[in-house]
Amino acid sequence: MSKVSGAFGDIIKSFLQRNNLTFRAAAFASSVSAAYWKDMSDGRIPSEDVIVKIASCFDDLDENDLRTAAGYALDPAKMDAVRAVEFALRGQESIPAEGKKQILDFVKQMKEHYGTKDGE
Repeated sequence: MSKVSGAFGDIIKSFLQRNNLTFRAAAFASSVSAAYWKDMSDGRIPSEDVIVKIASCFDDLDENDLRTAAGYALDPAKMDAVRAVEFALRGQESIPAEGKKQILDFVKQMKEHYGTKDGE
């Protein structure tokens, strides 16, 4: 039996609805079968390879959001800079809250100054 995640299914359903896509249209655009899209919308967790594949086909699907909902490790290389720093700071108990805020504010300023339209 496959692993199931309600959060994963919700992301897929929301994505399809937001983009007015049927399972068949999503399948055509991604080369992942319509039946598999149906299973994913029901919460079936696909392999990491399928997550990478569908996220690369649709700008509206964030690979790390899908990874999180599926219970897989995040891919820091595909994170937005601010989200990556937020993630890195979570376990840093030695940095006070004000210090973390200052670091994040700095990263946000640098992203605004140097970032491209894709946020990198």
